[in-house]
Order: sequence, then C-alpha cells, then structure tokens
Amino acid sequence: MATESVKVGRAWDDEFQGWTAELQLGRKLKKPSKSASKPSTWTGKPMATREPGDYPGKGSKPDVRARLQGIARSGRQVMVKITPGKNHTMRSVRKHLQYIGEDGEGVVYDQDGRAYRGQEDIDDLAWKWQHIGPKMPEETDTRLAFNIVFSMPEGTDERAVYAAVKATAELEFAGHQWAMGQHFDEPQVHCHVSVKAEGMDGVRLNPRKADLQRWRERFAHELRERGVEAEATRRASRMHQQRMNKPWAVTRLEDRGQSTNPAPAQPDPKRVDRWKETEKRAASSYDRIIETLHRSSDAADRVLAKELAESQVGQQARKTVRQDIRTKPDLERT
Repeated sequence: MATESVKVGRAWDDEFQGWTAELQLGRKLKKPSKSASKPSTWTGKPMATREPGDYPGKGSKPDVRARLQGIARSGRQVMVKITPGKNHTMRSVRKHLQYIGEDGEGVVYDQDGRAYRGQEDIDDLAWKWQHIGPKMPEETDTRLAFNIVFSMPEGTDERAVYAAVKATAELEFAGHQWAMGQHFDEPQVHCHVSVKAEGMDGVRLNPRKADLQRWRERFAHELRERGVEAEATRRASRMHQQRMNKPWAVTRLEDRGQSTNPAPAQPDPKRVDRWKETEKRAASSYDRIIETLHRSSDAADRVLAKELAESQVGQQARKTVRQDIRTKPDLERT
C-alpha cells in the first residue's frame, strides 16, 4: 500500500506540469512582441514595452488545486476588457475621466490614492496628466490612454472587487499615471480604470492578448486573496462552447436588457477546427486528472476528483473523450 501511495504521489508530480501546460492554468504566458520603438516625449530615449511578471505562486500545486476547484464548482469568471475609443485627443481623455467620476457625482482616485470629487477636480487631474510627466498633446496619431473595465457578476462583494482592482492596477500599471472609480449603475460589480499610455520612465503600455489574460489572472488571484471565489480560466480550458463574436455596442445593450438586431456572425471553419482540437486536448487532460486524483492517497485529492467528475466540465470532458474514441476506428477504416 505504501508503494502504491508513493507511486500515486509521483504520478501527481510527473503529470502536474503536463496538466498545467495543457489546460493553461499554470503555464507562463508568452511575452508580447514589442512594438516599434519611438522616442519618449519625457526622456527623449527610445521607448520599450513593460512586461510585468505573473502573480506570486502561479503554477504551484496549491494554486492549480484552487483553480481546479473553481472550475469544478463553476466559479465566477472575472472580466477585463479594454473599451473602445482610440483616445487620440486630450478631449477624449478628459471626457472619459469625467465619465469615471460620473460627471461630478462620483469619486476618482489616482495611483497615489488622491481623491478627485467634482468636475473641476477631475479637470485638474486631466491637466496633471497632460503637463506632468510625459507630455500629452491636444491631438496625436498615437493612443494617449487606455480605458479598462474590471468586472464581476452580480452579488460579488463590492469592497473586495474595488480592493482587488486597486491591487491589480498598482502592480500591472506601476510607473504609469492611472485613475480609477467604481460604478454602481449596472448589476455587474465593476470598476473603470484609465491608464496613461506612456509611463514616467518613457516605457509605453502596449497590451496584447497575453497581457489581458495576465490582468484577468492577477485580478482573480487578488479576489481569492480577499475570500472571493473567482476564476480567469480560458473558455477552452473549462470546456465552454465558444460564443459568436458580436460588436461591443451590441453586447452592452444585451447586458442592459435592451433589444438588439445584430447581423448573424458566420463561423470560420478553420477556427472551428482549432477549437475542436483544443477541446479534445482539454478533455483528455481532465480525464487523466480525474483518474489520478481518484487513486491518490490524499482524501482531499479524492474529493476534488469527485467534484470534477460530477461537474459540468467533467461530464463534458467524458463525453468528448468517448466520442473521440468512437470516431478513431472509423477514421482508421477509411
């Protein structure tokens, strides 16, 4: 029995890295490609792109175990989105800062914790952005700022969301001037963050898909640190059917319960095939994870295996694996 326990323990260790890589739970995200360097308006030196690291403990056993539990329990998924708007003019930047401040009715906090109340205060904040640190011209062909929304489903602790967004912004946007505010006009608990594109050291923010996923993962991590169950799992990793892309304006109308009439989206055959292959790999990973956890000598592992097997993800994974096994002989005969 002791030999079997050691064997199961080693199986956990040996397969652990494979699980995290295939399900993309603990895999280190690829660094985004750097954009062409331009002279900084602040330092005069060529600008690079900032590349913060992942959150502490990412990919460790406790981290992946917690994320597997979140997947098994259909944990709430965080949402992080860069909202439309090129912000090529100071007018648009001022307008969005006023929007964050709810046109003088709310409060905007900057990266140093200073509070700005009322339209005059927020205009002063916009003036500081324009004249302190890297200069922001009235109009330019490059983006002056990024507008980002951090959101959680209705019923989430509002204070925890605010604290998690603030902690995420402090780490991800270090060296940049940024401002945030929490809104309560929609059921979803959300915060708006505006970040000045060029940092105080001349490093320019250049977010790509990998950055957005890292922001999601850090936001979810900060929520879990505050006792809120939250996940930032990719749709394929949780066996979730891919949705059709819709214009952002249509999605906003749907979230508010307003009628829309979007044009039907045509699926891309190549994208559908890639999705099916990704789903097969994820299903195979879940199948092996559940089997190994079932054989573990640790009671907590066996409980997690049962939760995963009975969850929607586990059932979908089992269905996909069985379907794949049935289709393989047919392919071999052809």
